[in-house]
Amino acid sequence: MKRLCAFVCIFLASCAKHPRATQIRFAVQPPSTNNYPSHLAQWLGFYKDEGLDVAISQIAGASKVLEALVGASADVAGGVYEQSVQMAAEGRDVVSFVCLIRSPNFALLAMPGRGVETVADLKGKIAGVSSAGSPSQFYLNHLLARSGIAPGDVGATAIGMGATAVAAAERGQVDAAMLFGSAITALQTRHPSAVILADTRTPEGLRAVFGVDDYPASCLLARRAWLDANPEAARKMARAILRSLQWIRGHSAEEILAAVPPEFRVGDPAAELAAIRLAKPMYSVDGRIRPESAEAVKKVLAGSLENVRGANIDLSKTYTNEFVQP
Repeated sequence: MKRLCAFVCIFLASCAKHPRATQIRFAVQPPSTNNYPSHLAQWLGFYKDEGLDVAISQIAGASKVLEALVGASADVAGGVYEQSVQMAAEGRDVVSFVCLIRSPNFALLAMPGRGVETVADLKGKIAGVSSAGSPSQFYLNHLLARSGIAPGDVGATAIGMGATAVAAAERGQVDAAMLFGSAITALQTRHPSAVILADTRTPEGLRAVFGVDDYPASCLLARRAWLDANPEAARKMARAILRSLQWIRGHSAEEILAAVPPEFRVGDPAAELAAIRLAKPMYSVDGRIRPESAEAVKKVLAGSLENVRGANIDLSKTYTNEFVQP
């Protein structure tokens, strides 16, 4: 009996020193410059330091990631703020609680020889987007509207992302393409005369397209019910992401790429490094979403989605900065 009591005391003391990690199911797209902070927090051990056991499920496609969250097979999703607004228009409480990057990090490029020098020249042409109904199509529609062109006057076709999108542009399947991250630099490297029609990778380009200095793109999303039930877990995850963002600011593009496991590196290393250098200034410093930025996102969505145009959305309920407070 004495030995049993001693064992129990030792076991309880060990549990006190090493409390069981909080488990979080995290659905996120494969690594890219837009979501590096989410993955780096895992690779560099920041989640573990916060006492979290984060099980990452890599899911291709933003819509599939959102499905996992709404269907409750994931606790947290690595999505985009647009999805919180879209869900609000459908009467669902999906909240963005950490912003990773303050730009969608896209550029609209036209291949040389296609007769496209400006966005207005796309009338009657074909433009590639990642998928139908994706944020990339909303961005395209926004750019067309600013140039006085109706979305129906331009053929939008799905070309995927990354290497498949670049290949579609190179093979002449589209006259222009919405590209993200390293896909932009890869195409420019191989085709220096490609025409940039719009570019949100710089503060100047971001303001020219959206009229704001912060346009929340990649975010951590969760159902409000989960956040209400797990505020400390959400706070710990937010701290890990903020630490990841701080780590990115303090390291070179070469050091950042070196932290990416080889199996997750895609394309030409030079293009990846160039994409990281361009993305670095656009990563969020504090993880916050600002009211004017939320309004800008809603405006873009309203240009493409009837249900957003007609909905009475309280944007303050689509995001929270509670978990990124110092």
